[in-house]
Amino acid sequence: MAEHPYPVANKERIAVVGSGIAGLTAAHLLSRKYAVTIFEREHTIGMDAFSTDHAGARMDIPLRVFSEAYYPSLCKLYRMLGVRYHAADYSFCLLRPDAPAYFRYINILRAGKAIPVPCLWHLGSLAKCARLLLNWLHFLRHSPRLLELPESAGLSLASFLKLHGYPKEFATDLLLPMLSVVCTCSFAAVEEYPAAFVVDYFADKYGLSGAQCRAIDGTKAVAERLSAGAERVEVGAAVAAVTPEAGGGVTVRWRRRGGGEVREKFAQVVLATQANASQELLSGAKSAGAAALVGALRAVRYERHRVVLHEDASLMPPSRADWSPLNIEVAADAGAASCTVWMNRIDAALASSLQRNVFQTWNPTAEPAADLVVVDLPFDRPVMNAKTVEALAEVRDRQGEGGVWIVGAYSRLSMPLLENGVQSAIDVATALGVDCSDIAFVPPKADGGSALPTLFLLLAVVLGCVCVALGFPASLY
Repeated sequence: MAEHPYPVANKERIAVVGSGIAGLTAAHLLSRKYAVTIFEREHTIGMDAFSTDHAGARMDIPLRVFSEAYYPSLCKLYRMLGVRYHAADYSFCLLRPDAPAYFRYINILRAGKAIPVPCLWHLGSLAKCARLLLNWLHFLRHSPRLLELPESAGLSLASFLKLHGYPKEFATDLLLPMLSVVCTCSFAAVEEYPAAFVVDYFADKYGLSGAQCRAIDGTKAVAERLSAGAERVEVGAAVAAVTPEAGGGVTVRWRRRGGGEVREKFAQVVLATQANASQELLSGAKSAGAAALVGALRAVRYERHRVVLHEDASLMPPSRADWSPLNIEVAADAGAASCTVWMNRIDAALASSLQRNVFQTWNPTAEPAADLVVVDLPFDRPVMNAKTVEALAEVRDRQGEGGVWIVGAYSRLSMPLLENGVQSAIDVATALGVDCSDIAFVPPKADGGSALPTLFLLLAVVLGCVCVALGFPASLY
């Protein structure tokens, strides 16, 4: 086994294992003060490892979008790097298999805002659509206040909805399908999510005011800029073990593809892999602190679902009039929603490049024709529940012990999305003495409550009138 020589440098050496958004952000920030080596097991930077060139365009797999409202640190990071992004059309429809859409809206994009306008052609679904919208508006406006009540403390989403009287229809036909797609997990997992995470995502920050955005040049440009400051980038590098040494420093044991195994020592190691992978890398460590960290990481649960890039239009709604940028199918006997993204419609850059219709389906309930499949990949995603929250408190308390740090979308107590990955990297870099003030987001002072924009209050009034006209009470208002 070869011992990797130390380079001649005055900076302390830090290894970052994994190169998703959390690992790349950590590497970028830490390179301001340290000599950073990135280890990535895929053939290219992990954030861009599964992007695919097809039909005239390069597409992220899975598709990565964000909003300026909920992802402020990510957006500051992108602006600092010169990563161009613009609003994407993430309007959607909800439908049952082989049936017309029962809920649909279109986005009017103006000045970086997305103004949702209900748009449904099926008269038989108008009453249902109005009921769902009224409950949705009530949830956005009142859930932050309801969450502050003593009886709401620590509740799961399912318990929160039940306690505060939200109709089952609102949960099963709108909120859970939306969250199943956002969090890419099952309905059962969504119901176990801490209610505080969901309320924070939808009502406190995201709401309906911020358009979803997409990096114009995709993840490739992001990965190139974030990794540029690293001293070394080792792709195709399979890390087998990360071991804190009793005398200080951390040894990384890794192997190049087609090469021999290498032992390399670093002052610190940042694990930017999934929790289940990180606990395997640390499993050989002897210290009590490492054992406690491994135990906490084992408590973070994952679900596996597929993402398929294809050209099979049969996975879209049966009526062409219902086709939306996002098409969410809710089967009565399915454990999770299925979402087909019409890639030609989500933003202008893809629309101008794609030569024919291309679709990306998460968790397909019907299989696309084999000859129309471009890529079919499994992805693991973390799910959050009360046990996860308890385990992450242990992870937080163990940060930096033995020179080992944990970053990742799952590692902070909020929705496990891109913003969490960036924030976790900022937390670790700051703890290691790096000035991150240029991208760290400082939340504004509370203004006394969450209020919907006037436009949406007017929409609620209009919908209330529709409810009365259709013969059912707008009881929530």
